[in-house]
Amino acid sequence: MKKRVKITTLDWILDIIFPCYCKGCGKIGFSLCLCCIFDNLKKNRPFYTNSDPYFRNIFVCGMRTGLLSEIILEYKFLSRRRYSYALSEMLYYTILKYSKEKYVIVPLPTIPKHIRSRGFDHIMRLACELSAISGFSVCPALARDKTTVQVGSSAERRLKQAKEAYKINPKVTLDLESHYLLLDDVWTTGASMRAARDVLEAELIRRGASKNGIKISAIVLAKNSGYEFS
Repeated sequence: MKKRVKITTLDWILDIIFPCYCKGCGKIGFSLCLCCIFDNLKKNRPFYTNSDPYFRNIFVCGMRTGLLSEIILEYKFLSRRRYSYALSEMLYYTILKYSKEKYVIVPLPTIPKHIRSRGFDHIMRLACELSAISGFSVCPALARDKTTVQVGSSAERRLKQAKEAYKINPKVTLDLESHYLLLDDVWTTGASMRAARDVLEAELIRRGASKNGIKISAIVLAKNSGYEFS
């Protein structure tokens, strides 16, 4: 694993005024120290699958349980931005474990009102952190077309919402040969990821890519139990 993202002057000052304690062991320092990151990866092992016909590969940092679940909840709903460092390292470790490909990261866009309420785009922040660690580029190829909220929705409702959720960002340039890696936080039914993939694939074909030559994979921080990939 490559070294951590460089801490900015602002982060350094905030560390002095409001010291950060490791969520795992309680030691002062990062929100989750390297020892606890690797300890969690041993207890809640990352995995991948290539059985889903929608994607070349699907990478998962672990099941949504225990420490990983707590961190995701605090990062996403309590705006604990500092967890992006640890979570991006988990993402990169998971990719390194199973793949040597060079990817273009495509973050799934967050609903604008959620960005306003949280004060930041939690998926875009992860994408940028992952890019800084891995050297992969970030391509904001997707934009929100609808603002429906999927949390708490049934599987049938999620599928219907997802099909209307995304559109192509007209400002981006797409490389037809790149291997795109869709990034989201949690995999439940997979409706969001599959809908995003459909939109991206359709645009690549429209721009001249061969359907058989299109490469799209997916990565998430955690998977909810009770749902299969394919």
